[in-house]
Amino acid sequence: MKILAEKLTDYIMHKGEIKEDEREIFIYGFQTAFEISLCVIISCILSYALGMVKEGILFSIIFIPLRSYAGGLHLSNYWNCLLLSCLTFAGILILSKFSNVKAVLSFLGIIFLLEIILHMDPVENANRVIDEKENIHFKMKLKKFLFIDLSISIIFFVLKKDTYLLVVLTTLFMIVITMLIGKYRNLVKNK
Repeated sequence: MKILAEKLTDYIMHKGEIKEDEREIFIYGFQTAFEISLCVIISCILSYALGMVKEGILFSIIFIPLRSYAGGLHLSNYWNCLLLSCLTFAGILILSKFSNVKAVLSFLGIIFLLEIILHMDPVENANRVIDEKENIHFKMKLKKFLFIDLSISIIFFVLKKDTYLLVVLTTLFMIVITMLIGKYRNLVKNK
């Protein structure tokens, strides 16, 4: 991805659209855009292939904001991250499609996991240390998204949408696990 980002940046520089001192910023931006786009494309293909487009969208609605503000496990290699993300995404969709968990059990599990996430501090990334002010900001944003997730879950519970509740439950479970692994890795690195 980086090579493609460099080539695109060099092309734009050659056209005179950007200056040399902006080169690294554009490379980073293009690389990030390519990596995110590839992940989105693969997720869409997996959702469509499994006949679970709505569930895939629900996963993204739950996962992206929580992951952004709660943090978690960060892999050092993009391709490993992509592979693990796609396997996890597919696993959650497949589990939700073929499991039969009662709505009340999923809902109770969701409340339990939301409570765990609420009481954990956001996980720092070694490449992006956050100060106390940012930590407070992230916690406030996280609380808002946890409330939204609870509201969505209540609606699914009332409507008896077992599959959707299971998607929320397994997504939250994955977030808790990645937060715990991220905290453990940070603890080991700091020793």
